[in-house]
Amino acid sequence: MEVHYVHHPVPTLDIGPHVFPVDKYAILNDWLRSEVGVDDHRWHEAGPVDRTDLERVHEIAYVDDLVNARRSPRTLASELPIRQDVIAAFLDMAGGAITTAELALDHGLGFHLGGGLHHAFADHAEGFCYVNDVAVAIGRIRSESRCQRVLIVDVDVHQGNGTAAIFREDPTVFTYSIHQENNYPVKQRSDLDRGLPDGIADGPYLDLLAQDLDSIDARFEPDLVWYLAGVDPHIDDQLGGLSLTAEGLRSRDDLVLGRYVQRGLPVSVSLAGGYAPSPTDTARLHMGTVTAAEALRRGGAG
Repeated sequence: MEVHYVHHPVPTLDIGPHVFPVDKYAILNDWLRSEVGVDDHRWHEAGPVDRTDLERVHEIAYVDDLVNARRSPRTLASELPIRQDVIAAFLDMAGGAITTAELALDHGLGFHLGGGLHHAFADHAEGFCYVNDVAVAIGRIRSESRCQRVLIVDVDVHQGNGTAAIFREDPTVFTYSIHQENNYPVKQRSDLDRGLPDGIADGPYLDLLAQDLDSIDARFEPDLVWYLAGVDPHIDDQLGGLSLTAEGLRSRDDLVLGRYVQRGLPVSVSLAGGYAPSPTDTARLHMGTVTAAEALRRGGAG
């Protein structure tokens, strides 16, 4: 098993004073090269995404709004500026998700240094999400008959409501979300939801996660696992209300990634959310997921 990374030469997006940590992407790009030493063989730029990819998931009228950066009822629910450069960056995330899935199928684990835009619905934006990158990537790889059955394990502190809605009637995609119940967004029905009480700590969280993954194993056999590894369950997160430590997040990543990699299943990883007090703090928490992936690549743990 090899871990291959998809990065973005992210331009500096001026979104004004905002909790969304745009700078975390550039920080992670630098650290993966300088601290982890990822070489060119395992370092990939995002591939292209086109209208056909978008329209497998998103309604045509909404795609028209996106590509034209048009203010409409479909885009106004976004909490980011409706500007061409901002939307283009998030469309690029969808291309990155496609590349990540292809790398996972080819090498065992694809790791997207971005993405996890799970609040985007088929017909409108929500939150910080203009396009549901994971759904777009699943549509592409299934159109190429590279896999059919996908398990989505979403551990972001916010429920993956857009993803749940998109795949609600699709028995070949199993959606699982473990999230803070009393938090954004308005909930949709996943195949399995675990709504957590405020302030839950490492031990009870990890026990419930393990129980849920055992339950899913008995119900669904995937060809590909997609892990949305949000770090916003951290105790210091500005938009979360859970109490996981950095060590707890790392144990969570070991639990999820180890379960599927050791079984020989291809895994795609997306960063998803994280809103620590600074982009550097957020990036450091995401590096815990990188460390878990790299430990598996070396054949170890911890």
